[in-house]
Amino acid sequence: MADDPEARLARCARLDRLMDAVDDRLELALRERQPLERALPDLLDLLLEHAGGRAAAVRTLDESLSQRVFARGAAIDEAWLAHPGGEVDGPDGAAIVCPIDVAGEDFGRAVLALDGPATEDARQLLGRFVELLDNHLAAIAQARRRFEIIRALSDALKEPVLDRGIQEAIAILARHVPFADLVLVFRHEDSLESGALRYVVYKDGALAHASSGPLDADLHGFMLAQAAAFLDGDDAAVRARFGITRYREEVLITGVRTARVVGRIVVTSPQGDFHTYDRELLDRFADYLRQRIVDFNREWKHLTRMFPASVCDRLLREEGYAEQYLTPRDRQIAILYCDIAGFTRISETVLRTPDSIGRLIDTWSDQVVQAIWERDGVFDKMVGDCVIGLFGPPFFERSPEELCAQALGAAERIRELTRALQSDPRLPELAGLKEPLDVATGVHFCPVSVGLFGPDESYTAFSSGMNNAARLQGIAEAGEILCMEPLVEALGAPARFGPVREAAAKNVAEPLRFRALEG
Repeated sequence: MADDPEARLARCARLDRLMDAVDDRLELALRERQPLERALPDLLDLLLEHAGGRAAAVRTLDESLSQRVFARGAAIDEAWLAHPGGEVDGPDGAAIVCPIDVAGEDFGRAVLALDGPATEDARQLLGRFVELLDNHLAAIAQARRRFEIIRALSDALKEPVLDRGIQEAIAILARHVPFADLVLVFRHEDSLESGALRYVVYKDGALAHASSGPLDADLHGFMLAQAAAFLDGDDAAVRARFGITRYREEVLITGVRTARVVGRIVVTSPQGDFHTYDRELLDRFADYLRQRIVDFNREWKHLTRMFPASVCDRLLREEGYAEQYLTPRDRQIAILYCDIAGFTRISETVLRTPDSIGRLIDTWSDQVVQAIWERDGVFDKMVGDCVIGLFGPPFFERSPEELCAQALGAAERIRELTRALQSDPRLPELAGLKEPLDVATGVHFCPVSVGLFGPDESYTAFSSGMNNAARLQGIAEAGEILCMEPLVEALGAPARFGPVREAAAKNVAEPLRFRALEG
């Protein structure tokens, strides 16, 4: 009888031999990292050897998660590979079909074709064979899916607009690593100003707050106040605000010799803790995000050499911002040239040492650039002790009158700041100046070609009008703000200016026509 003790004992022995052989072959495949294409034919040969039959086949997903059929022995009826499972009669004998289930997911079929009717031995041998194969396929499936998730996270963070890329990456993460709460804070370089700080807050798996707006004024103020502490590892206030207790953190560190924290993530699991698989995905997400922030900071640092933080923030929130706003174009803009009057004399007779001269230039130029930025100007460059500002770029949304008014406002503020330097405690050498420290300024409104130029992609402008503005600044005496006639006309307030003056300029046919700003 099929169920007598001796038959059962023999069946168990055959099962053990098949399992040992299959297990050894799977161990070899793992040890040598063999693909299914190498391992499955040998495994099917072992099945035929121990179970008998004329053919064996497996339809499953390979390492690329593409459907493949692996077969040994005689031809297999393709319809059997789509059968839900059980026994199928054929002209040459029965076939046993066993579903392959990997973690509850249909992963294909295994078929054993026999020369006669199905037997209990064959059923059990095929079943045990599939059980061992399930475990091997599960590891392959998990590794492949992990790779695909990691690649999707990487691709999402390549989105040119960083805020959109982060939210897309977090959405991908949420589909595969269920989390309850997530707080991400990062910064541009070492700045924690409002325009340089970024954060996203997820509560119960949904986006609750983001620095990309719309902003909750109270929450935004709280995040600004707590950002430095949070990035330094003191997260108690932030966790208390969002009711976070048990959590996992990822610190985004850049730099080799000098490590700098550019961001930090706090994330919670609805299960209390994260599985190893989830932890690895969180690690990869943090790695890709760190690199994306480093790249973003490189852009931010380049832009903040020229533009105020608010302009940089707007540029970097728009896809293709360089092509849309920064490529060279012809526009009418206001131009400001200013330098310290008598700088050479002061350097040689008062400051004398390179350190003192450098401190004056650093202190003065920092204030000048800030004055330009406060009036929506662009810092073009510094030539010696002369600072050049542009008004109009990069969005060209203001009227000529507004541009000229902003340029003049910057010129007046720079004059005020320059005169105040004599009492600056950082520059004690200036206290004994016989003649007050002052600035000479030239302002113009004219057409230029403006945009990114040169191998270092400096944002600057070129035109004869730029040259004339430089010549005008060279004519100006200490404290004078000289303005070319086109600027006076565009401003529409001639009463603010003195009479028209003229000055011959080298290599220019017509004399410069300008007026001095009064007051």
